[in-house]
Amino acid sequence: MRAIGAGTGLREVDKHAEQVYLFVPMTMFGESGPDGSSASGMRTGRGGADTAAVHVLLVEDNAYDAGLVRRLLASRTDPCFELAVARNLSEALAHARGDGCDVILLDLSLPDSSGTDGLQELALALPRTPIVVLTGLDHEHMAIQALRHGAQDYLVKGNHDSSLLSRSIRYAIERKVFQGILDQRAHFDSLTGLVNRALFHDRLNHALAQAGRARKRVALVFIDLDGFKEVNDTLGHETGDRVLKAVAELLCGIARNGETVARLGGDEFTIILEQVDNALNVAAVTQRVLRAFEMPLAIGETKVHVTCSVGVASFPDTASDAESLLRQADAAMFGAKKSGRNTVQVFGEIS
Repeated sequence: MRAIGAGTGLREVDKHAEQVYLFVPMTMFGESGPDGSSASGMRTGRGGADTAAVHVLLVEDNAYDAGLVRRLLASRTDPCFELAVARNLSEALAHARGDGCDVILLDLSLPDSSGTDGLQELALALPRTPIVVLTGLDHEHMAIQALRHGAQDYLVKGNHDSSLLSRSIRYAIERKVFQGILDQRAHFDSLTGLVNRALFHDRLNHALAQAGRARKRVALVFIDLDGFKEVNDTLGHETGDRVLKAVAELLCGIARNGETVARLGGDEFTIILEQVDNALNVAAVTQRVLRAFEMPLAIGETKVHVTCSVGVASFPDTASDAESLLRQADAAMFGAKKSGRNTVQVFGEIS
């Protein structure tokens, strides 16, 4: 990699990847946190712990336009930017998934995508990364479509200066951070951090749709704590909340990577098991759940012993849709409670 003087910054050209990087001193976004991120969520730059940079990925196949963006960003020192250039959508996806970025500047006319198709693909693949459209298409309808498909802003080439471009990038990042906070509150349980009931239903419907197309099986494990009311009554609701958090951690440790663990409310939890081969796979999971509750939970200096009743239902063995699957798993869980608690009951048969 060779360094070439570039205005107020330093330009480095990676001759193998043919990507351009800018390094300019950072003067805003606050101090870095213990994880290397700043107060605004920016990562610590490659210049060291005291030099944080906004990592920008420009998706642009026109060398002249890419050079113009490079010069505009190089003139900014508040904040500084580190720029990588991808010439098409495929390169952009590979770079974002590999090296990562804080924001994407996207041209809508690329060799392998046009219009909002590329925008939609990027937004779907990188839901946490803000995207600013930077295009030569000065078209109000296109701008509206871009915003509807996930863009944070729409800039027309030649109609912006370095100040506007810098401000658009900063605002896009801040809006995305705020959007992430709202999404977190809307889709995740505030106490345990698990998927909440609303997102659980979305995940379950999605899992069943995929299983139906692939002719696969989905099992739903419904877990209800035994005697949790007594825990709240004797030890207090604060301890009860800490028990729920500990249970959430236990269940996340049992679930495989990518499987959904949800808290439906109160002391009710679920695990969505996808691509289940047979009943033995489900039995292995439910037995791990029961074994996890054999040891008392350490809540501060207090040892709290709780057990659970588990119900299981399967698609398409007994249920044909998400509503019936949840209803059957719930019924099986109540059957387990009636049969003595701390046990598993399966609705129907899983082949």
